[in-house]
Amino acid sequence: MLRNTYIYQYLATITGSFSILSCGVNQAWTSPYLPQIINGSYPQISMTSAQGSWCAVMAPLSAPIGALIGALLVDRLGRKYTTLLMAPYTLIMFIFLAFANNLVLISLIRFVIGIVEGVLYTSLPMYLGEISAPEVRGILTASVQFGALLGTLLINVFGLYFSIFTTSLIFAAVPLLHFVTYFWMPESPYYLIKKNKKAEAKAALILLRGSVDVDSEMHSLCEAVSRQESDRKTKMSELVTVRSNRRALLIFVILCTTRKFSGNSPFLFYTAQIFQMAQGSLHPHLSVIIFLTIQIIAAMLSLYLLDRVGRRPIILSSTVVCVITLGIIGLYFYLQDHHVQYVENLRWLPITVLVCYIVFYNIGLELSPVVYVGELFPTNIKAIALGFAETFAAMNGIVTAMLFSILADNYGMFLPFWIFATCCAVGLLLIAKFVPETKNKTLEQIQMELIAGASKSNS
Repeated sequence: MLRNTYIYQYLATITGSFSILSCGVNQAWTSPYLPQIINGSYPQISMTSAQGSWCAVMAPLSAPIGALIGALLVDRLGRKYTTLLMAPYTLIMFIFLAFANNLVLISLIRFVIGIVEGVLYTSLPMYLGEISAPEVRGILTASVQFGALLGTLLINVFGLYFSIFTTSLIFAAVPLLHFVTYFWMPESPYYLIKKNKKAEAKAALILLRGSVDVDSEMHSLCEAVSRQESDRKTKMSELVTVRSNRRALLIFVILCTTRKFSGNSPFLFYTAQIFQMAQGSLHPHLSVIIFLTIQIIAAMLSLYLLDRVGRRPIILSSTVVCVITLGIIGLYFYLQDHHVQYVENLRWLPITVLVCYIVFYNIGLELSPVVYVGELFPTNIKAIALGFAETFAAMNGIVTAMLFSILADNYGMFLPFWIFATCCAVGLLLIAKFVPETKNKTLEQIQMELIAGASKSNS
């Protein structure tokens, strides 16, 4: 049973994450449908493999634009209403996708969807980080990415059995559900205090905490916002000129780069193709569904562990296993490319190792950046920081997806896996050195520790 203290925090998380579920659907839409379009299942849509690769990256290509828009909106409309505003756009794009009959229109739809995703990945993690009590902040902020994973699974299941038209209309119900449920959730108390709406902030805090005894926390929030907002004319340059912000940025860059260069974007865009090349005994799309189901289970385990074991231990163990499994997968494809004897008897190996990879990747690396990005930055710079974070993540996603495609096509599937394994190994060392533990700490405590750590490192 949920404690009354947390009920509205969980409700806000669930209803807000419906928006990210739509993002997951759109991100992974290419996995079931691009192979079908390229193979001629939709004769009205002419698309080559190269055109399909560009169509796949249209959404992450435009996500930085959305991140910049989101960074502007969250301090003007508020965290809640910025997220809510994206529901009508998502609904319209699903309807357009249902009737899309050419490559240009599909690419344009995915470009607009990428902008919407950029806004959502800026506003929702900020909102959840600010409304959450320290002891549940990990599970609530990580639920953002869990919603994306669930959307990824659902589109692969529906894409196996239904047409683009049918699935688009089915998933058009998700932004509607998001709008009518999330509308009733309270705004972030941090934002309301920042706008000098202290009575509304206290009312929101009472609702979120399930108690009228919030005077002490309200006082702490007011002091924190006052300190962090002391310079009202915050400049983008403060993200790198202020020592504590620079340290927070370094931590995020390490986590995000390690996550993206562990190969998650190629797996998302080209899941079915990877299983086909592995020549596994299961139908590629059935393998994908099993793969994604395991991913969801692992993410659920991560949600359980984040606020119990802590962030650092699960991120470090996750990265270690990713290094090992990526190296093994690369070795298998190397042996396959060089026609080594008996490799045909090892068809079970890549899928088995990939399952191991995805379990440990989702326990740690998958959810960690979205948790930390909601915790590390002060109120006055948070909008700018999250805008940068989504831009950086999107660009990394594009680079790794294109890198995977180019290297796999020209040198063999083994090379990108070995490169990803090397990147994870470097990331492991950097995480061990720089990434702090934030379990059970208030946002203000985290800020004070970052300031102290930055001062110590520069003394």
